[in-house]
Amino acid sequence: MSGHTRFKWAVLLAAGLLGCDPDKVTRGPQDADSQTNWLKSCQIDGECNGLSCVCGLCTQTCDNDAACGESTRGSSCVRADDPGIVSQCGSAPASGLCLPRCEDDSDCSPGKLCEQGLCTPMPTPSAKVSVDISQSHQILVGFGASLAYSETQITSHPKRDQLLDAIFKDVGLDVLRLRNRFVDTQANLSDTADLIDAATARLGHAPGIFLTSWTPPAALKANSGLSCNGSPNTCTLAKNGGGFDYAGFGRYWRQSLDAYATAGVKPDYIGLQNNPNWAPNAGEVFEACKFLPVQGSATVSIGGRDVSVDYPGLAEAQRAVLEALAGASARPKLLAPETSGSGNIADYVTNLDLTEVAAFAHHLYGTDPSGSDPGGFAGLEALPSESRRPVFITEMEADGFDTALTVHHATVDEGAAAYLQNAMLSSPSGPAANPRAVLGVDDTSFVPQEPYHALRHFAHFTDPGWARVDTTSNVAALLVSAWASPNKDALTVILINSGSAELSIQLELPTLGGGSEVLRSAFSGVERSASLGSFSPKRVLQLPPRGVMTVALLPP
Repeated sequence: MSGHTRFKWAVLLAAGLLGCDPDKVTRGPQDADSQTNWLKSCQIDGECNGLSCVCGLCTQTCDNDAACGESTRGSSCVRADDPGIVSQCGSAPASGLCLPRCEDDSDCSPGKLCEQGLCTPMPTPSAKVSVDISQSHQILVGFGASLAYSETQITSHPKRDQLLDAIFKDVGLDVLRLRNRFVDTQANLSDTADLIDAATARLGHAPGIFLTSWTPPAALKANSGLSCNGSPNTCTLAKNGGGFDYAGFGRYWRQSLDAYATAGVKPDYIGLQNNPNWAPNAGEVFEACKFLPVQGSATVSIGGRDVSVDYPGLAEAQRAVLEALAGASARPKLLAPETSGSGNIADYVTNLDLTEVAAFAHHLYGTDPSGSDPGGFAGLEALPSESRRPVFITEMEADGFDTALTVHHATVDEGAAAYLQNAMLSSPSGPAANPRAVLGVDDTSFVPQEPYHALRHFAHFTDPGWARVDTTSNVAALLVSAWASPNKDALTVILINSGSAELSIQLELPTLGGGSEVLRSAFSGVERSASLGSFSPKRVLQLPPRGVMTVALLPP
C-alpha cells in the first residue's frame, strides 16, 4: 500500500496493544534475508510472495513470537506501539509485526538501517533539504498564547502543577499575552504574578509578557459597559466635555501599570487596544472599543441604515498614554496597532509616533494558511523600509495543521519574531468548547488539543534569542524553517508536508557535536508529537501528507 494509505488506517497509539514481548531480542536478519522478499519495500501484498505488505514492508502480522515463522526467520513479534513501528508506519498499525531487532546499523543486512531498534529498508529520497546557519534573519522573541480570562483558572486548578508543566515544560511556550484586568479594580493580580513565577521556574527564564487592553473601563466607554453587542456607534471611547476622553484613557493605563507593578508584574510590551479596527456585530457580545487611525468619522450600519459615527483616533490615544506614563519607572515598550488583520495596518502605523513603537503587532484573522495567499501580509509590505519594526502576531487561531502552516508563513514570509495562539485554554466539550485552544480544561482535568502539538514543534526546542536561518527545499510542498541558538551550537528544523503525497526527506545539517531528537505529528492520522529517536546524516525521514516534523540538534 502507498505511504498515504498507511497513515489512513492507523489506529490510536494506546489502542490495540498486543501480547508480544518487547524486550525479547532475536538476532539474525542476515538469515532472514535468505527469504528474498523479506523486508522488501512494497506497495501491495502481491509483491511479497506469501508475506503481507504492511507499512511499506514485506513482513507478516503477529500477536506473539511463535507467529513469526520460517518465512520471517530471525524476527521477533514487535508490538504495534513500538517506536520503531511507529517510525515506519507513522502510527501504530492494527497488529504487531514480525521484524528483526537491532542496536545499530551493523546488526542489519546491506541496504537496511537500524531505525528505532528495528531493521528497515533505506527509503529512496523524494525531497532534499539543506540548512545554512551562516545566513540569519529575525531574532525570536517567542511562541506563546493568550491567557485573557484564564489566569485564575490555571492557578486554582486541582492539577495546577501538571497544567503548568504542560504549558511551559512540554510545549515550551515563552510568551504570555495578558488581558488588562484593571478594568475590574477588584481583580486579584497576584495570581498573575504567581503564574509568571511558575513559568519562570519551569522555563529557566522569565516569559515575555504582553499586556493588552481588551476594553477601557465602563466609565470610559460610550455605552457605559465593558462589552459591546451590535451597537458600533457606542462601542468606542466616551466623550468628556464634548471631546473624547483621551486623558482618562491615559490615566487608565497609568493606573493599570501601577497596579500590576504593585502585584509584582512588569510587562515587557503593552498594546493600547485589542482590535481597534473592530466592533462586534449584532448577536455578538465581546469586550471591544473601536478607534480609527486618527480621530474622524466612519459610516457604519445601524438597524439596516448607514450612519456616520464619530470615532476617537489611536494616534491621539497613544499621545495621551505616553503623557500619562511620563516619569514612570521601567516603562514597558509599546506594540501597535494590534488590528484584527494586516490589511489596514499601514493606515494605523503611519499615523503613530513610531519613535515610541518598538514592534508592529497584528492578528491574522481572515487569512487562509493553505490558500493561494497564505500570509496575507500586504499591509506591512506597504510600509517604507525605514518604518520597519520587529513583527509580532499577537492573536490567531486555527486547527492543528493550519496552526503549523500559519506559524510557518508568519515567521518565514513575514519574518514575525513572535507568534501567539488566541486561546491558551478552553472547555474540552460543550457549547463553550474551542478545539483551536492549546489545551482543553475542565474543573478536574485537562487534555492537549491539536494546536498544542503544532506549537510544540516550533516552541519545544527553541528559545528567545534564537535566529531564523536559511533553508532550501527542492519540493514546493515541503515547507521548511530553522532556528539556530545564539552560539550556533544548537539547531531546530521544522518540516511541514503541505502536499498530498508522503515524502522521504534527505536532510543535510551541520555537525554540531551534541545529541539530537526527531518528533513527528501526522495530522492526517493519529500520531502526535511522537519521538522517533535521534537523527543521523544517513537517515531518510518519512513525512506523510499534513505531517509536521521537528529535527533538533541539541547543544553539546
